[in-house]
Amino acid sequence: MILLADSGSSKTEWILLAEGKEILRTETIGLNPYFVDEGTIRATIEYALFFKYADKIKQIEFFGAGCSNKEKQVWLKGVFQLSFRKARISIYTDIELAVKASAHNEPCIVCILGTGSTFRVFDGKEIKSKYSSLSYILGDEGSGTYIAKSLLRGVFYQNFSPELSAAFFKDYPIDSATLLQKIYNEPQANRYLASFVPFCKAHIAHLEIKEIIWNAFEQFYLEHLQKLPEIKTYPVHFIGSIALHFEEQLQDIARKHQFTIGRIVQKPLSNAIEDYV
Repeated sequence: MILLADSGSSKTEWILLAEGKEILRTETIGLNPYFVDEGTIRATIEYALFFKYADKIKQIEFFGAGCSNKEKQVWLKGVFQLSFRKARISIYTDIELAVKASAHNEPCIVCILGTGSTFRVFDGKEIKSKYSSLSYILGDEGSGTYIAKSLLRGVFYQNFSPELSAAFFKDYPIDSATLLQKIYNEPQANRYLASFVPFCKAHIAHLEIKEIIWNAFEQFYLEHLQKLPEIKTYPVHFIGSIALHFEEQLQDIARKHQFTIGRIVQKPLSNAIEDYV
């Protein structure tokens, strides 16, 4: 049996294969090694549906956010090995899965826009190393957390129309004290921030929300994509729910800055599964 995983900061998609056929697909919380500890990872694994097959799983391919750091890869592999003693475990970055799912061995730029954001250039054979995202506090332009921070500032700084603010507090009956407690004193603040993004999707007709999304993608372009010489000739593929749900605004940015959007893929693991069957 082979267990495949695509892990962002908010959720992990798991697919279990046996003799080349999918026998189970499930989701758990995200397992970004920067934001979860060993106990959380082991508890998540051992309560997941696939764990009853632990002794039969011979190979694990884990693609994850936060896994570009070699020390984090080694640590995460060790934690997995405690639960899957008979498995050969490989830890990869989420961008490697993104390239596998979208590039089709052709030169391109591949971007992830989910809870966090990142990008790489693929020359058709190799992924070119670029600087990493500075995560949700300092960076992650264009991501769910970046969008959520703009949304929350708009609400709590009273920059929105009364109608839009009332709709927000109806969906999220919180005050500033609760918000700050969740963000600064409780774990996985990035996941908490991303939980506000569905409000933006539901209220995208409002000008204030459109501007938030447009500005988030504009900053992703200005801070990252415009610095790449390849942006003039390579298609740009996007992976993740943010890119999919706000495709219209993403296309607007592409038209403004004259780059070509290629594929938009919400769940890259489904696209890459053919490599394992």
